[in-house]
Amino acid sequence: MVNSEKYKIPFDYYVLMVICGLFVIFAFAIAPPMEVIQGFIKINTSRSVLVTDYIAMAGLSATLLNSAASCAMFLLLLIKSKSQPTGKIIAALFLAIGFSMFGKNIVNSLPLWFGVWCYAKANRERVKNYLVPAITCTTIAPIVSEIAFAGGSLNIVRFLIAYAVGVFIGFIFPVIANAVKRMHVGYCLYNSGIAGGFIAVFAAGLFRSMGIPVIPERYWDTSYTTTLAIGAFSFSVAVIIFGLISEGPREALRKFWRITGEKDRDNNDYFLYYGSTCYINVGIMCIIATTTMLLLGISINGPVLGGIITIAGFAVAGKHLRNTIPVLIGSIVAANLNFFEVTSASNALSILFSTGLAPIACKYGFVWGIIVGFLHVSVAIYVGELNAGLNLYNNGFAGGFVAITIVPLIVFFNKLILRRDDKENRRNSEGD
Repeated sequence: MVNSEKYKIPFDYYVLMVICGLFVIFAFAIAPPMEVIQGFIKINTSRSVLVTDYIAMAGLSATLLNSAASCAMFLLLLIKSKSQPTGKIIAALFLAIGFSMFGKNIVNSLPLWFGVWCYAKANRERVKNYLVPAITCTTIAPIVSEIAFAGGSLNIVRFLIAYAVGVFIGFIFPVIANAVKRMHVGYCLYNSGIAGGFIAVFAAGLFRSMGIPVIPERYWDTSYTTTLAIGAFSFSVAVIIFGLISEGPREALRKFWRITGEKDRDNNDYFLYYGSTCYINVGIMCIIATTTMLLLGISINGPVLGGIITIAGFAVAGKHLRNTIPVLIGSIVAANLNFFEVTSASNALSILFSTGLAPIACKYGFVWGIIVGFLHVSVAIYVGELNAGLNLYNNGFAGGFVAITIVPLIVFFNKLILRRDDKENRRNSEGD
C-alpha cells in the first residue's frame, strides 16, 4: 500500500531558513548590491585554505550571503530527501553556517556532497542515510578550491580536474569516516574532521611531492567584534526564549537540567529525546563561547564566529555545560602557557574547538576534561602543518589524536588506582 501522506517541512528547517533570510537581508542592508555580489564571487573563487577569514577577504555582507547560500543548499538537499531533523543533522547545518564564514562555499562543496550521493547510489542505499556525511565531508572543500583556483585565474581544465577529485573524495569519505569512528569510539565529536584530516594529509603530500606548494592564508579580521558579539547574544536570547515557551518554562527547564546530566558518548542525539528544549542548551552554549572569547580579548570574526556557531550546533548532539566547561578551562590554561599570543588565530580556534572532546569529560570527569583540553591546544597548533590547511576541521583532526592516545591511558591509570584501592581495602579488612 502506497503511503499517501505528504512530506511536511519540519519546523526546525524553517527556523534555519529564517536565519538564512536574515543573513541575506542584513548583507544587502549594509552594503551596495554590486559590492555584495562581487564579494560573493571572490569568496567562491578563492583558495579557501586555513585561515581564510571571508570577512577580512571579501567583507561582512558577502560572508553572510555565502553562509546563507551554503546552508540553503544543504537545506534543499534535506527537504528533497524528505528527511526529518535529528541532533546530528542540525549540528551539521550549524557547521555549514559557521564554516561558510571561512573556507566553505557552494563552488567547493558541490562536488563533495555529489560524491557522497554517488556512494549511496553505488551501494544501493537511500541518500537519506548519508545526509550528515554529505554535509560534513565539506571539511576538505579547500582541496577542490586549491586545485581549481591556486593559479589565480580560472582554467576550465583545472576546474574540471578539481571537480573530479572532489567527487572522488566525497565518494570515499563515508568509508573513511566509518573507519576512524572505530578508532576513537565516539570520544571526539568531530569525526568528520578526523576523516578529513587523513584525506588532507594525503592530498598535501601529493601536492608537495609534485613540487606544488600549498601556502597557508592569513586572513583575520578584527573590526566587527562588537557587531558579531551582539548578533551572537541576540541569537542566544531568541533561541532560549523559544526553548522555554516550546513546552512551558517549568517542563523545559526540567528537560534542560536532564540534558546537562547526559553522559552517553554514542547515544548523544539530544534532539531526539528533548526536542525543542535543546534550544535552551544551544543558546546557553553560544553565550558561554562568545563570553569566553570576549573575556580573553579575542576578536570575533569569521573563523571565531564559526567556532561559536559550532559549539552552539553541537549543543543538540553531545555538548552541555558540565562536559564543556572543564575542557574550556584546560584549553585556556594551555593557551596562556604556550608562546603564542592568547589572541592568536591558533589559540582562539583551538580553545573553541577543543570542546569536541567533551565526551571524555562526560565519561571520566572534570579533571580529565581539563587535561584533554590542555593537550588539545598543544596538539592543534602544530597538527595543521600536516594537512597544510586543506582540512577545515583541523581541530577535529587534532582532537582525534588526543582521544585515540589519551582514552586508553585514562582506562589504564584508572585500573591501577582501582587495584591499589582494592589492595588497601583487603589489608584493612584483614587487619580488622
